[in-house]
Formats: sequence, structure tokens, C-alpha cells
Amino acid sequence: SITIPPSVTEIEIMAFSGCDSLASITIPPSVTKIGEWAFSGCGSLSSITIPSSVTEIGEGAFIDCGSLASITIPPSVTKIGEKAFSGCGSLASITIPSSVTEIGKKAFYDCGSLVSVTIPSSVTRIGSQAFGVCPELTLIAERGSTAWKYAEKFKIPVREPEEQ
Repeated sequence: SITIPPSVTEIEIMAFSGCDSLASITIPPSVTKIGEWAFSGCGSLSSITIPSSVTEIGEGAFIDCGSLASITIPPSVTKIGEKAFSGCGSLASITIPSSVTEIGKKAFYDCGSLVSVTIPSSVTRIGSQAFGVCPELTLIAERGSTAWKYAEKFKIPVREPEEQ
């Protein structure tokens, strides 16, 4: 396990890439960006809470984190980079916060356990194959939104959110 000190503001490119035994990490609220491939291949990482100071999750940040079963994306994040969670085979559900406007291509590609992703209407761009090879997936989105149109185009089951 790792506790990042509060003096750190960015987790740089490939900082913990390939740390297969890394099971838990504490990210301080001083961090504003999780860089490209920062935790790629951390096969034992099972859950992570991203602090509300983070605005961007970089390309491939959590790619191939096969044990990652839960992730909390804070309402400060505006972009989820390409392949950010690709190959995270244990992820079951994700709620994208309304601050996010863009989901990069292949962001959740090959997440075989992913059954639901809630996408707000704030998302105006979804990259190609963002949810490719997710056979159990149902998107939850507002009718007529970018996510709804994306689901229809790529024949992904979609439903409206339940009333609160």
C-alpha cells in the first residue's frame, strides 16, 4: 500500500505502472491530475477513491487493473482519458459525475463485468469503442442525450434513470 504525501500535486506518467502487488493507495486532496498510465497494470488494486481535487484522469491511467472492483469519480473530473479503465475486468458499475464532458475512446473497453454505467447529459463526446467488449453492459442515460444516441448507434442496451 502507498500513501502519497500532501506535497504531491500530480501523479506523473507511469508512476506506479506495473506495480502488480499494489493493493491500496491513498491519494491526497493536493493531487489535481492522474497522469497517463499512472496505475497501468496494477493487477492487485481493488478500489480507489479519487479526491475531489482531481480534474483529469489521463490516458490509460488504470488500464489492466484487473482487480479494480470499484472506483469513485469525483464531481471535479471533466475528462476521462482514452483507455483510462480499459481491461478492468472486475468493474461492475460506474456513475459518471455531471462535471464530465468527455469520455475518451476505449475508456471502458474490455470491462467484461461492467453491467451499468450512468452517463449524465453533460457528456457531449464519447470516443469510439468507449464501451467495446462489455457484453453485459446497460447504459443509463437521458433520452436524446449523447450517451443515448451512442447506445442506439452501437446497439448497447440503454434505459432512462429511475426517478429519485
